[in-house]
Order: sequence, then C-alpha cells, then structure tokens
Amino acid sequence: MKRKTLPFSATGLLLAAVASIPLQAAEPTPADMVDALNGVFGKHAGARGSHAKGFCARGTFTPAPAADSFASSRLLSAMQVPAEVRFSIGGGNPRVSDKSRSVRGIAVRLTGPEEGWDMVFISEPVFFAATPASFVSFLKARVADPATKKPDPARIKAHNEQYPEGTRQPSMLGAHAAPASYASTPYFSNHAFKFMAADGRSTWARLQFEPVSGTRHLSEAEEKSLPDDFLEQEFRDRLGSGSADLDLYAQPAGSGDSLTDPSVTWSNGPARVLLGRLSLDRYSGQDCNDRVYVPTRLPAGVEPSDDPVLRVRAAAYGVSNARRAQP
Repeated sequence: MKRKTLPFSATGLLLAAVASIPLQAAEPTPADMVDALNGVFGKHAGARGSHAKGFCARGTFTPAPAADSFASSRLLSAMQVPAEVRFSIGGGNPRVSDKSRSVRGIAVRLTGPEEGWDMVFISEPVFFAATPASFVSFLKARVADPATKKPDPARIKAHNEQYPEGTRQPSMLGAHAAPASYASTPYFSNHAFKFMAADGRSTWARLQFEPVSGTRHLSEAEEKSLPDDFLEQEFRDRLGSGSADLDLYAQPAGSGDSLTDPSVTWSNGPARVLLGRLSLDRYSGQDCNDRVYVPTRLPAGVEPSDDPVLRVRAAAYGVSNARRAQP
C-alpha cells in the first residue's frame, strides 16, 4: 500500500459528537465524578478537574511498516502524521510537586483530513477504579479531614474493602520514585480497544507507549535536591539535543484478560505489535491547554470496548471543561 503524508488539521474537537456514544448505566453521573475530583483537589480557575498541571509539545507519529495490517486505519497507512501532545501530572492541583508519587499522563492527538485519534494514557498499567461508582468512592475516601488536614485511614480502608481494586494503583506508585522525565516513563491506555484489519480479522488490545531512551525514575538524591517544578524545563532541555521518542505498541489480550476492567493487569498474552513511533521535537508551552482529549475519538478500524469507565469519559470531560469556563 502506498503511503502518503497527512496534513495537520487545526479544527477543534466537537465534544458533543464524541459524547454521543451511549453510556453504560451507572449510579454516579459524570457530574458526580467531577464533583468527587473537586472535593479532593478543590476548584482552581481555568484548570482541569484532573491532570491540571501540564504542558504541550508537538512532533510527528510515524506508523510502523505493518501497522495498517493490524487495523485498517488511514492514519496507520500514512508516511507520517503530525502529533500534538500534552504531558501532565494526575490530580486536580495545578501546583502539585513534580516529585509527587502520582501518575503521569500523556494525551496525544493525531488528526488527518478525514479522521482523527485521541490517545489518553497514564504511567501505570492499571486505573484506580473499575467503575464510575468505584471512582467516586475512591476519591471521597481521600477528602482531607478538616481537623487533621489528611485523609481518614478508616475511610480508605472501608473503600478498599468494598472495592479491592482501589489498592492496586497506589501500591504500584509507592513501589518507585517519580519519573525523572516525561520522556523516560512508559504510558498505558488501561482500556481495551478492538482493532479491525482489512481482511476481517479483529484483535482486542490495550495500548502502550514505551520510551526509546529507557525508563528512569528519580534517584533518592534527586528526590531531595530537585525543585518542585523541574519536568517542564527538563523536557525543554532534552529537546535542545534531539527529539523525545516513544514507541507505540498494541498489547493483544490473552485468555481470560478482562476487556472491561481497567483496574486489572493483563497476562502474558500474544506478543506486542509495534504500531509506530511518536517523535516530539518542539515544546509548545500551553498552546494545547484548552484542548479536550477524549479516548473514544477513534479512527476507522478501531472501536472502544464496553468498559464503563471508558464509556463515561467523554461526558465527564465535557462537565469538567464547562466548569473551566466558569468564573
């Protein structure tokens, strides 16, 4: 198949279009989910409900030679696709320390003249909740007690007893220091997607970005000596000597792997499939800060699973974005 270069389209995202995917029935509403975030982190003018602290970069995505045989997407058959990226730290505090042991995020937008693709990943292979109900409970359990200014351990224990998945991501985050760079941490979709080939074959898979430079976390000395704001400048300095590169892989589901629970890891199923390389060569400050990245904005050949957390994201992001515009 002859490859062609897709020009970048600057058209904005129409959130209503992606939010048209029907939501799974769940007790908490999208507004309840954003309320839960605000309850833990507070409301900050102009900031996202989560992943409030971040910055933008630009570059290109180059599909792997056989990527279009895994999914019949025109984006995966192109020579190269312009890429817009926002790196971020999990949580709704725009002044959180870059050394905090919380997830790092990468939101990627690939846009061609006929289709686009938003990818929203975090730096751990599991999400902290399996359902919207678990999501809200997890956050409510972490609202600081007015007297101690800290979460009540008894409430966290009660949440974990009702929703055992609430222990998995915090345990992973506690096992290592914060990333030394946005370019030296892996990122995971947590959610499963169906990839459909032109010959009719389909494969359920999660997605991963793997840093070409390798994974590196802060040393004990760096944790003590670095300022609370170092990641943005580190990334700018890194681009001064080249690009920041991450390889995109599809991880096919193995036997028994859940397609609808983002809080569980997957087994060692079939070998990963290389889909392409993301190469970032330009720091762009806050030029994408108003963008809404929705992981159900997908190209032809890729479909979402019935994961209830994935299905509610578009509507929840719409609520959060509307609140950002309020005085």
